[in-house]
Amino acid sequence: MILMKKGYIISLIFIFIAVGCGTAYNIIGSSVDENGILHEAFGLIPIGYLFLFLGIIVGLVTVIRSFFRR
Repeated sequence: MILMKKGYIISLIFIFIAVGCGTAYNIIGSSVDENGILHEAFGLIPIGYLFLFLGIIVGLVTVIRSFFRR
């Protein structure tokens, strides 16, 4: 029972981090300087998708394991 709750909490933490990365990317924004160079926090996009994917996978594994433990 404790393992199931732990899996759900870890999954939610990963999803909250993913949402935080997306929010931070939108807050930081992007700009073009006078030389035509684009400045943006592009690294937050793949990291956000990675955490979202991990959160979904951990959540699904936790749900599947809870069905087979009964």
